[in-house]
Amino acid sequence: MGKAVSSPVWNNSSRRPAANLQSAYLPVKMMRFCLFCLSAIAVIGCHKKTTDRVQDPPAIIKHKDLGNQAIAFGQQASVDIDSDGTPDLVFRTSFLGDPVNGEDKKQWMVQTRGTVRLPVNTEERIPVFSSKQRIGTADFSGYYWSEGVAALLSEKVTNLQDQVIWRGDWVAVSHQFIPFLIGRNDGTYTGWVEVSFSKAQEQLMLHRAGLSVKKDQAIDAGD
Repeated sequence: MGKAVSSPVWNNSSRRPAANLQSAYLPVKMMRFCLFCLSAIAVIGCHKKTTDRVQDPPAIIKHKDLGNQAIAFGQQASVDIDSDGTPDLVFRTSFLGDPVNGEDKKQWMVQTRGTVRLPVNTEERIPVFSSKQRIGTADFSGYYWSEGVAALLSEKVTNLQDQVIWRGDWVAVSHQFIPFLIGRNDGTYTGWVEVSFSKAQEQLMLHRAGLSVKKDQAIDAGD
């Protein structure tokens, strides 16, 4: 008979190092996972704090209805925007004869009173602001805030040949905004006046006005 083949005897102690290595690897994986979660939470928290920090508080604006008041040539209107009993802006007309160029000019203008300022450039023009355009207290884009301004809005020019020419940055505006500042002892307040102009009817129209309740606060035109 052949020799009996004995079954191999496994030594359980030979498997222990592998089991120990696996059990040691699991805590390392768990530690790495925990560190990843903590890092993600920290990044989200920092992002949220940064976002919250750059948000501006909503502007509080006092509005004044100007009743769509029309100013034809030869008329004027004073606007007391802050309701302190004195006019802040005066919208008026004037006639100017220009014999050198052979022109007669009917002009529509806006004039400041007191400590009210308008942004003007070197040509004494004021910018046409659109809805949501930002109004701050600093000078901007070639314009500087100034008191004692009498700025031309639009004019009807008739020459020696009775030809009519319309000029001015505000000739074709429809619900656009004049930005202004009001200076007080405690600070500066931003505001706007919404206006339109009609060449067909030859008149300037005043729609409404807005004034910041908080000092030194930037606002959006029309808000």
